[in-house]
Amino acid sequence: MPMNRAEQRRIEREATKREEQVARVKAHAFVHPWRGNEPLTCPLHALQTTAITEPGRPTQLRCSFDYAYHGSGWFKNSDFEQCLHVSVSHVDRGKTEVRHIPPDLGGGTVVGPKLETPSDAEVRAWARAFFGEHERIAWLEPEASVLDPYRMPNIVHVRLYYDQEMRPFMPDGEVYTLKPLVGVSPPKILDGAGGDIR
Repeated sequence: MPMNRAEQRRIEREATKREEQVARVKAHAFVHPWRGNEPLTCPLHALQTTAITEPGRPTQLRCSFDYAYHGSGWFKNSDFEQCLHVSVSHVDRGKTEVRHIPPDLGGGTVVGPKLETPSDAEVRAWARAFFGEHERIAWLEPEASVLDPYRMPNIVHVRLYYDQEMRPFMPDGEVYTLKPLVGVSPPKILDGAGGDIR
């Protein structure tokens, strides 16, 4: 059945609003990069919106420009030093869940909204919205198991890596492939002790 003009205008307005929201969050991420050594609590890195593939379904996104993945010794491969990182999940309205924080991260519990895992089509639609033509070289990390104490379940991560000249590219090798970078690689990478690839 053909779409009427009012419905077509509504869809166009939503698309324009989404483009503006993505541009705002993405610009903030580049101006305020995140090292990953503390929680990302800045509300300007977050976007509460609705799904692209399921209009009306509440969707939560976080966007950060992460750096020092290699320089901190976390990943051995220097290609994985910095990236634009988008996290996607659905929010189950009105429901909350308790999350336990591992003892080595301070312990305790946090109560937050109940999250649901987005579909592959939804994640790829957001990757296109954030990365444009570079979406095809983005690195997709599926949701964590509910048994993983270090990662929240039901959140899918997509990362677009950038080289030292801030050009998007596909890293060579895996995060644990030894690929030092002069002036950036920490001693624990260079001396063979290895990085944390948790």
